[in-house]
Amino acid sequence: MLMWGLLLVSSSALAERRSITIVGSARNGERARAIDSLGVVYLAVNDFITALDLPFGESVETRKIEFRLPTYRLKVTADNPYLVITDLSTKSASVYQLSLPSVFESGVYYVPLLEFMRVLSFIWNNALEYDARAMALKIDASPPAPTFDITQLEVDQKLNGYLLTLKAPRRLGEVEAWLKPDGWLFVTVTDAKADAAALSKVKPTGPIKKVLVFQSPTSVQLTFQLSPDVVKAEVIDDPSTTDLQLSLRTQTSVERAELERARQASVRQSLERDRDRWKMDVIVIDAGHGGRDPGTIGVRGTREKDITLAIALKLGKLIEQKLPDVKVVYTRTDDSFVELYKRAQIANEVGGKLFVSIHCNSTPRKPSSPNGFEIYLLRPGKTESAIEIAERENAVVKLEEGYEQRYQELTEENFILVTMQQMAFMKYSETFAEIAARAMSKSLKIKNSGVKQAGFYVLVGASMPNVLVEVGYLSNRNEEGILRSSSGQQKIAEALFDGILEYRREYEKGIQAPETTSREGR
Repeated sequence: MLMWGLLLVSSSALAERRSITIVGSARNGERARAIDSLGVVYLAVNDFITALDLPFGESVETRKIEFRLPTYRLKVTADNPYLVITDLSTKSASVYQLSLPSVFESGVYYVPLLEFMRVLSFIWNNALEYDARAMALKIDASPPAPTFDITQLEVDQKLNGYLLTLKAPRRLGEVEAWLKPDGWLFVTVTDAKADAAALSKVKPTGPIKKVLVFQSPTSVQLTFQLSPDVVKAEVIDDPSTTDLQLSLRTQTSVERAELERARQASVRQSLERDRDRWKMDVIVIDAGHGGRDPGTIGVRGTREKDITLAIALKLGKLIEQKLPDVKVVYTRTDDSFVELYKRAQIANEVGGKLFVSIHCNSTPRKPSSPNGFEIYLLRPGKTESAIEIAERENAVVKLEEGYEQRYQELTEENFILVTMQQMAFMKYSETFAEIAARAMSKSLKIKNSGVKQAGFYVLVGASMPNVLVEVGYLSNRNEEGILRSSSGQQKIAEALFDGILEYRREYEKGIQAPETTSREGR
């Protein structure tokens, strides 16, 4: 299309050079270059601007020229059929497409004269007339006062909504109205001009929260932001008035009540789905160490891996007996070696809602006096003893093949990433640790050494609340005796179970459905 336009006016056989006299301009009688190609007259925009002394600017690089009228700015692009028109009062721009592209020749922009006049007559108050026989473009320099087709609006409340009236002195052209679900109403009126400055100052009234006006040479679009209760907008065809009327229907009380019931039902269903998804129905019990990893060795030769497995099995049995709706998953049920990374992986794969890793503590020198149980959260260790315990427990990774590539040192930087990944579960991990510590302190003769934090590899990657419990010191003769006895193991399992039971009540209370009764519209 563009190339065709260029060829059309460039061929000397088809195009004729002419000049048009501009009458009534600032430079009355000024002549403007023109091209007549197959009956289509092209006017030199540069000469038109000069004749009327209009402010203008040109970009040589992009080959664009624009000039300013009292209330609009118009831009012409070389070899392009689009005119960009900007309303200076609202700063909104629109595009008008010419039937033929403009032509750029020897630094001069040419546009089809008659179409150009049509656009100007719409956005400029001066009257324009082209006399083809005299090759003269006449401009009335004393234009009438600006006239608009739409200058104001009125809103009246009706039984089923509102009546929006756009005041118009004449019967308007074709009208289209479209109400989006988000509450924006678009009304497009062809061959009409709206007083954008006046309409943009309309204050919120009734269902109308905001008014925007977008004027183009061939139409105007009025955009309304409406209140949420407006559900339908229709154009009213009333031959008895020249005004443009729209019916804005709102919800009835019955419709509102029905929608509220539907909303509450949807909320309940969503909450039910969330409760089912987050319901504490799977508990993963991790017996520390195992197989070729004996863990720490007690004063009397007690192996940590045997104690942790015995307590884990007893705890799991209590859960299965007293909480039949909860599935128990063990990371190991016999004397087998399970890599640390696989333990959290198992918990994630079965959809665990709580991960409890059971271990026994010790000191390098045996026998020794340190004693008590401790519950750890996955965070950088704050005390020297916590760091040493984590280092001892983490040392088991050296028994795994390819551990150097699998485990990244838990530096402070890495811990920032790990704790961010577990942020959603940390609150519940802390809650369980505190509840379990209270329950164990109440039931056991073993001292409560508190809730602490350290960087245990076994907890990394567990996408659920998780803790590591050091049930006592095998390096302490008295606690070793408790830990290696079946009765002592049973009491520890029962104390942990009491903690799980209380925590489950608190946990599921937090995911119960809140009241969904809405006060909207009351």
